Amino acid sequence: MLTALSAPAYAQTSEAPAAELETVTVTGYRGTQLDGVKTPRSVQDTPRIVTVLTSELLEDQNVTELRSALRNVSGISLQAGEGNPPGGDQLKIRGFNARDDLNVNGTRDLGNYFRDPFYVDQIEVIKGPNSAFSGRGSAGGTINFVTKKPLLEDRNRIETSIGTDSLTRLTGDFNRRIDENSAFRLNVMHHGQDGHGRDVVEQDRHGLYGAYIWGLQGDTQVEVDFLHTRQDNIPDQGIPIDREGFSGDPGELGSNGRTPGGQRASDGYYTGEVPPGLDYSNYYGHRDDYQKIDVNQLGLAVTHYLNENLSLRNQFRVSQVENDSITSSPRIKIPEAAWGSGDFSQAEVQGDLKPRDQTDRSFFNQTDLLISFDTGNISHDLVVGAELGYVDIENDRRPDQSGPRTSLYDPERRVRPEAYYDGSSHRLESEQLGLYVLNVAALSPQWDLHTGVRWDRVEMTATDKGYAEPLGPISRTDSEFSGNLGLVFKPTANGTVYASVGTAFDVTGTFDRGLVQLAGGGDATQGGREDIVDVNAFDTDPEKTVAYELGTKWTIANNLLVSAALFRTDKTNARTPALGGGDLLNVLDGEQRVEGYEVGAMGSLAPGWDLYTSYTYMTSEVRSSNNPWEVGSSLGGTPRHTFNLWSDYDLTPRWSIGGGMEYVDSQVNNVNSEPGARRRQVEIDGYSVFHASTSYRFTDQLQGRLNMFNLADKEYISQLAEGGAQGIPGPGRHAIATLRYDF
Repeated sequence: MLTALSAPAYAQTSEAPAAELETVTVTGYRGTQLDGVKTPRSVQDTPRIVTVLTSELLEDQNVTELRSALRNVSGISLQAGEGNPPGGDQLKIRGFNARDDLNVNGTRDLGNYFRDPFYVDQIEVIKGPNSAFSGRGSAGGTINFVTKKPLLEDRNRIETSIGTDSLTRLTGDFNRRIDENSAFRLNVMHHGQDGHGRDVVEQDRHGLYGAYIWGLQGDTQVEVDFLHTRQDNIPDQGIPIDREGFSGDPGELGSNGRTPGGQRASDGYYTGEVPPGLDYSNYYGHRDDYQKIDVNQLGLAVTHYLNENLSLRNQFRVSQVENDSITSSPRIKIPEAAWGSGDFSQAEVQGDLKPRDQTDRSFFNQTDLLISFDTGNISHDLVVGAELGYVDIENDRRPDQSGPRTSLYDPERRVRPEAYYDGSSHRLESEQLGLYVLNVAALSPQWDLHTGVRWDRVEMTATDKGYAEPLGPISRTDSEFSGNLGLVFKPTANGTVYASVGTAFDVTGTFDRGLVQLAGGGDATQGGREDIVDVNAFDTDPEKTVAYELGTKWTIANNLLVSAALFRTDKTNARTPALGGGDLLNVLDGEQRVEGYEVGAMGSLAPGWDLYTSYTYMTSEVRSSNNPWEVGSSLGGTPRHTFNLWSDYDLTPRWSIGGGMEYVDSQVNNVNSEPGARRRQVEIDGYSVFHASTSYRFTDQLQGRLNMFNLADKEYISQLAEGGAQGIPGPGRHAIATLRYDF
């Protein structure tokens, strides 16, 4: 029934227990229902790989940020920003950028900030193209945050944590039943710490999330929620990597170690690696680098049940993210006399200032009509909907600058140059309209057919101002269809076999496509500038993706869901460098492919023994490019092997132990996209890290937990910048002790 999708309240009576009000169903580490798709099927019956990170798993691992949560999902890699776009959660799913494919309760969550899951009930990772459900983007997959909903009961929880590296954390979860029809829930958080294994780096943030629901026992439900977070960090731009270097015929190099076009033989050893002997704790930023991020979101959802087969739901979310920051991207500098020598002893590091004063504003409104009906012996769950969206991103510019240098091996914190506003700004606006029809047809007890089609119209407008000759506004409008088709066969009640195909598109006028520059460039007061867009590339067709998946899912002993799938994703019209240079820096005629397989298991092996594990193997290739040096290379952020494992076991009714690991294979950055470039790709080593935990329940209300991370204190790069100039080391060995009190 479609009514099970939006909320199960229609079927409730006044005698219904409060537990039935939950929008998701969880058994230990196994999430069974999804909030991030519009069609009402369980995880097992959904024709694609879906990973659900349940609240129990997040609590057992003491997860305090999205990046930590995603270590449980194979096939995902984390990226490091180089200043444009600014810092925030940046990731790839199955090799494709997913920074703009984050949702809250099914509506898009834009903005560059680091997400703390203090208000999240579960995190859903839906692999594969998702444009038929959520519009533009979604080539590799979508991440959906399901927030904590008010319940018809009074209950409270306070957690306090202390840890190594001066970590302190306090969270509170307070739920109040107002009457038999409404409830309110409040979550609060404060978190502070130094960098785990990183000098100077600091995090300080606080947050508040409130949600109110009215109409839980009636035909009409109204939910209002509000999120506020404030972050005040000393940002981590990582350590420099020796990315420069000519990988072509040495005979083309002149006596100065450069090609006739000026490309250098090397700034060092052109290894494409971290310089040898570098201390991973080194900090290369300036003394007064900072990052201040404010997030404010307001949501309103109204659901009306006309009858048990027909309901109407409207969701509205408005968001503003303000990012005021100055970060320093470390760049290796070596005297010309040492070029090509492999001698890093004379190396210095220059901090390239990346100022940002950016505000991201957005609103999205979704209206869905949900209908359940039969045609003969075939039952249908149909969704007909529309989405309106508006995004406004503006950066008041402070020009990039090169700061003073410091030693590569013994860095000092320097006073950075003054970062001043030059009176110019860049602005990118987007107006979006989407219309969609989705249907799940139960052809028989054994066969389900999933179909969907969506039409989107996206108008992008780019403007700069404050220059003697301002650019724009320039606009482009794209209209595209997306679709999905899935067939599910259920040979038994506990097993499914499925095949699916889906398409996605993404417009070129987004700054994560590398065509829009909201920051950077010279001082406008001195005649310098950085155009907001590559004008010619802006006026090109969208990138398009088609993906195929063949898989199976089985529930063992009613508690453990095991899955396996083969997948292939092809992107066409991909961004590729123009060889001619000049105004046309990019063209969109490339082809890329990512393919592989994935296996996983989540749930319980036995009473008191939970398991969460997955493994992904994938290969990637640039199959076609305007730059012949790109052809055959791997895509950035696509490690061939990724594996994660976590298990928790109850030794007694009060005492449990847990542990696990994550493995990420070596990976490279994207091929350099300068016209005719032959710079070799940077490659970072693979790594394995191990974690452990133990918890003890002193009383029914009081529980203690100890989590230990990176037990072997492994040094590794967890986030590689797209351009390859720097990498951010993963957290060193650390521990967190937590007390939780329920009342």
